[in-house]
Amino acid sequence: MWKIHIWKGPQRMLMMMKRYTRVGGAGVLLALGILLLYVIFWCSRKEPQPLQRLSYRPELFDIVKESIFTGFNNETGSKNGEYIIPNIIHFLFFGESRISYVAAVCVLAAFKNQHPEKILVHTDVDSFRGPHWEKLKNTPNLTIEVHKIQMPNEIFGQKINHVWHAGDVTRIKILMDYGGIFLDNDSYLVRSLDCFRKYEMALGLDENGYIGTQVLVAHKEARFLRLWLETYREYYPDLWYFNAGQKPALEILWHKPELVHSVRTLFGVHDLSQELYRQYNWKEWRNYHTIHLLIRHRHYLDSWWNFYWWPELNEINIHDYPMTFGQMARDVYDFK
Repeated sequence: MWKIHIWKGPQRMLMMMKRYTRVGGAGVLLALGILLLYVIFWCSRKEPQPLQRLSYRPELFDIVKESIFTGFNNETGSKNGEYIIPNIIHFLFFGESRISYVAAVCVLAAFKNQHPEKILVHTDVDSFRGPHWEKLKNTPNLTIEVHKIQMPNEIFGQKINHVWHAGDVTRIKILMDYGGIFLDNDSYLVRSLDCFRKYEMALGLDENGYIGTQVLVAHKEARFLRLWLETYREYYPDLWYFNAGQKPALEILWHKPELVHSVRTLFGVHDLSQELYRQYNWKEWRNYHTIHLLIRHRHYLDSWWNFYWWPELNEINIHDYPMTFGQMARDVYDFK
């Protein structure tokens, strides 16, 4: 996301030029010199390059040699297309006792469009409260169960330094325990994922081939889950997304892509903030299976004008919110 902020530097340079030009010709020359140095700096600056694939480690794959999915074809799926993944949806809330409006929208979208047997909400808090939790509890035919878990503070003896990393590890373990569909709290399920329940595991890849962890569909014995967890034996606490999305792609899927059914676009794990929060009528959203809303990043992905008028999206102002997400939210929150 670093490109989003690239023009803040030039804006500061222009402000400095205005300041220096008030003091005469010397100030103008100084300002032009500063601007020239800045231009040289940006022209010589190299863009971040995609990470190179990690070397093949055959010993890593030994742990899945004896698997019920040995020889399974993740391109065609199960024989006769029968479902092998349970129709259970998982959400994870660490340290959140109040369910936000957007999270409630995503739970209701999953309920309306997937028709799951049940929705499991995993959390480390004692109880939920607030109007949106009441909305979920009182939604007819919605079976929602709260499963109390403990947030992990280490992985393979290494201290986990951030709640998001704890969530990355926990979602793997949840799927290894139950199987089913895991959704981030801001992942909007547009239409049924049943067509992916015939595979050992299905996940989304971004434009670089890295894993989008926001939507995961997996059998609890999926080989990739075990290998993914195993890659955390080398945990990099200071790298935000390396262990979750980059390392398993580079170390596992680039060598054995057949372990999963890859979805390049329709899981919506790439940046769709422009379409969601700046466009009035983006009809293509209905073509996706899921869309990651990036709601925690909206404060810098949206325009300053939109964010000024709608700093928070809720059940009240959503009725007048003209952008695409408004239509998506209204489509499910008032669902009866």
